[in-house]
Amino acid sequence: IVQRRIFNFENRIVPMKLELHPAYPNPFNPTTTLRFDIPITDKVKSSSLDIYDVRGRLVESLASGTRLPGNYKVSWNADHFSSGVYFVRLIHGEDLKTTKVILLK
Repeated sequence: IVQRRIFNFENRIVPMKLELHPAYPNPFNPTTTLRFDIPITDKVKSSSLDIYDVRGRLVESLASGTRLPGNYKVSWNADHFSSGVYFVRLIHGEDLKTTKVILLK
């Protein structure tokens, strides 16, 4: 399979698929960095990056709205949360990606 590369006006590669990269560091205390890629699409789509606890409750929304295709980085400061497992969920249109992070205090 051959993948084409598309470059934006700053000569950076534009992602071809939605991607949620592993958090770094993980486990973390109290801050971790989340990187994600928004792909080029044929229409504008809304996206969100949210944090959920192990019971499936939304505990924090880190980013939402429409985004241009590209690479993004968000820091999550979980200083006011208790130690445990959390899930990071990235939604872009109908596509969904999830990764697990561990907060150790």
